[in-house]
Amino acid sequence: MLYMYTVIPVPLLAVAVSAGFPSPAAAYSEKPLIIDDWLWPQRVSCQLVPVGTNGRTYLILDQSLRPIVGDQIWFTEADELRSWPCEPLPELGMGIVVSATVRLYRRRADPGPTPESIHDWLVRRPYATYLVRAEGRSMVGHGIHHGSLLVVDRSCDLHDGDIVIAGSADGFLVKQYRANPARLVSGNPEYLDIVLQSAPQYDLDGVVIASLTHHRRQAERRK
Repeated sequence: MLYMYTVIPVPLLAVAVSAGFPSPAAAYSEKPLIIDDWLWPQRVSCQLVPVGTNGRTYLILDQSLRPIVGDQIWFTEADELRSWPCEPLPELGMGIVVSATVRLYRRRADPGPTPESIHDWLVRRPYATYLVRAEGRSMVGHGIHHGSLLVVDRSCDLHDGDIVIAGSADGFLVKQYRANPARLVSGNPEYLDIVLQSAPQYDLDGVVIASLTHHRRQAERRK
């Protein structure tokens, strides 16, 4: 069955946001990007599977990928992912390679295993949304890794616990916002908090809706 829908691409910033130390900012963006093209171009062989009990993490499984060393493998009845090479139990059958993960920070309804558009699922306000890549390791505790693509909404109300983009003259940071006192917190204990009263140079630029992380790069998919 052929589905017809309209997807509005959103800007992908040419500068990365630091999940470690600030990096230089740029006041321009690359050409707009449709998330589906970046996240799962081989959608005919992919499916989306929720994991955990909080409805915040999804796996993108790609049946067209042959496992290589270091891959995460998903089994239908398994309680956790297994690293390749592994010895699947007979009752688990053949596993499927996890090509990417989606971590939600603002709730979205479950789109099912084969959504018409992941882009439309994540982007509710396209004219207030942009995409930006993360650099560094300070937010790994929140599911943001070096190279993760972040979906940022500048029109969202700010709540305690939100993942946010904070900008200054030195660049952009991705951190968790905590109130009382207002501060920016990392997902890595090696990084100190930034208390906003003592660092007025930081402005909150938007709320991160989701982080998208590839476990297989595009070049590897084509091999």
